[in-house]
Amino acid sequence: MPPADVRLTVEDLVVGFGGNTVLQGVSFSVARGFTGLIGPNGAGKTTLLNAISGYVSPTRGRVLLGDRPLTSLRPHRIARRGLGRTFQTPRLVPELTVWENVMLGLDGHIGWDRKRSHVVSLVRVEELLRQLDLNDWRDHPAASLPFSSQKVVEVARALAADPLVVLLDEPAAGLGPAEVERLIEPLKRRVEERGLAVLIVEHDIELVTRLCSRIVVLDFGQLIADGAPAQVLRLPHVVNAYLGAGVAAVG
Repeated sequence: MPPADVRLTVEDLVVGFGGNTVLQGVSFSVARGFTGLIGPNGAGKTTLLNAISGYVSPTRGRVLLGDRPLTSLRPHRIARRGLGRTFQTPRLVPELTVWENVMLGLDGHIGWDRKRSHVVSLVRVEELLRQLDLNDWRDHPAASLPFSSQKVVEVARALAADPLVVLLDEPAAGLGPAEVERLIEPLKRRVEERGLAVLIVEHDIELVTRLCSRIVVLDFGQLIADGAPAQVLRLPHVVNAYLGAGVAAVG
């Protein structure tokens, strides 16, 4: 049984494609709050998120949500157990409205008391639209939104079912400073209010250190560091692998 604050556990995860090993025995856990996942391009970060969320099958190891194994499940079943996910490029249904796209996050999550569950879910979606400043777009097709707003919609969809854990794949990529704040500040409040656990992949080291009490670092598919940002970002092998000497004093 994992500690109460640990929501997601990755144990000895190995993923390979065509004889090429992309992840090599990766193990770590994600507790409530923000955990950062950083590393150079090609380190295996998105492959790791795909393995956790069921989009690729590991050749060894397992993933637990709480104490329940996820490794053999399809993505939609993993989502129903309490895992939300975003992608580097938003995967919205372009012809559907913002409201409809967020509602898609509820697929399969309406419980046995369908009337009450549906009402609670509708209230949650309305709350997300308000918190993430999406109400002005609610009746617009997703395709008509600027890229920054599409990314916010995808985050809202990932949160709609009130998951236990959310995986965010570069949510700030392509956004300006004001757009990042528009996304991150309400997300922080949501995480605090709901006790969510968030694993965030992000190249913006300043944002990672601001959000995360803990970061894990991948390099060539191996976990090379795990700890507090101020400690990890000063490790020589982390600096050499990814950060560069100019940012070794972050934190």
